[in-house]
Amino acid sequence: MSGHSSKKVLRFSVVFFVASVVFVTGFFTLSAATLATDSGAILRNSAPDHGTAVAQSWGEPVTGMTATYAIYKKDFIYGTTPLTITDIRADVDNKIYSNKEGYEIRGLTVYRAFDGQQLLDRQPVVFFVHGGAWIDGYRDWYQFVARSFTGEKGWVTVVIDYRLTSNQVFLADQYCPNRITCTLPENEPYRTKAAWYPNNITDVADALQWVIYNIAANGGDADRIVVFGHSAGGHLVSLLATHTDYATTLRPAIKGLITMSGAYDLNGLNHIFWNSAITQTFQGGFDNSALLTQASPATYVVSDTALPPFYILYAEDDLLNLTDQNIGFKTRLESLGFDVTSSYLAGYGHETEMAAIADINETPTTLIVNWIEGVLQEKVFLPAVLAHSGR
Repeated sequence: MSGHSSKKVLRFSVVFFVASVVFVTGFFTLSAATLATDSGAILRNSAPDHGTAVAQSWGEPVTGMTATYAIYKKDFIYGTTPLTITDIRADVDNKIYSNKEGYEIRGLTVYRAFDGQQLLDRQPVVFFVHGGAWIDGYRDWYQFVARSFTGEKGWVTVVIDYRLTSNQVFLADQYCPNRITCTLPENEPYRTKAAWYPNNITDVADALQWVIYNIAANGGDADRIVVFGHSAGGHLVSLLATHTDYATTLRPAIKGLITMSGAYDLNGLNHIFWNSAITQTFQGGFDNSALLTQASPATYVVSDTALPPFYILYAEDDLLNLTDQNIGFKTRLESLGFDVTSSYLAGYGHETEMAAIADINETPTTLIVNWIEGVLQEKVFLPAVLAHSGR
């Protein structure tokens, strides 16, 4: 913590894990090829041989993933009403879109550790939000995130879906109930784009609210939630932790906030490089600077407020603007006396830093695990000492 500060610091716990993105057709999303390459060496069958009757009363085993603990998973819907989408993009390598038709987008997966006799209970929670330039990515692409946090540490990992703003994702209404119907020429004029900002942050907030209310019944400790996001997910979780709309509702539940290669001042992004992602996500694109200011986490980092501890990580070979964005956000938090730690990931890129989370021994994962353990070991959460107190 910055000791000279006059700012109040709240410390909170569950890991909200918001994932990785690599620039693809003008946007970033974690490459399936990288997952196959970087994670493939550790993905092997590890279904438990005994005690499964106890575990299978909750969820189902995750196969093909070897770790200290066996991993079980269970899917939930966090939306209060059905909201289904159809994604018409073509499958690319292991990035599968063809199973996303009539798909309930407001869902999440909870991962729990099984020690051979029982599922672990009352564990810290890592709440993960994936990246993809707000337009790409689904939670089933990010199962690997649970390997380190759940398979090695025994913690609960929560991986969520949220509404994507892609121009190729539509509400699954009568014109788009499936991919074939959705692509019929006669239906194209009547299709409804699935989302714009702020639908994405609203979904992230609703998912975290579900976790706060329900995670105790699913192996987690609602008093130890850490939120983690990568790239666009880093933007969304940082906005969740700073925005005044959530100051009294969700922010107190966040014991720590991890953001990896996020964006924090949207007006400061290069207008050519980021135009497609911004235009698809924010109505009016870069011309709507007021909306981009409203959607920027840096806007809400002000004096006389209380924020959770932040951990900011960014890669040596990152996407355009993101190094400056992360350094600038860290400097702003630091200058106002908030609790912030940062790490420069030498030798990593925007994609490989995220893929590294599959391996407990990779530098990004080790740093994140150590930081989480430090935050959760804090027994007393006191405000920062006033800057003019002389201490």
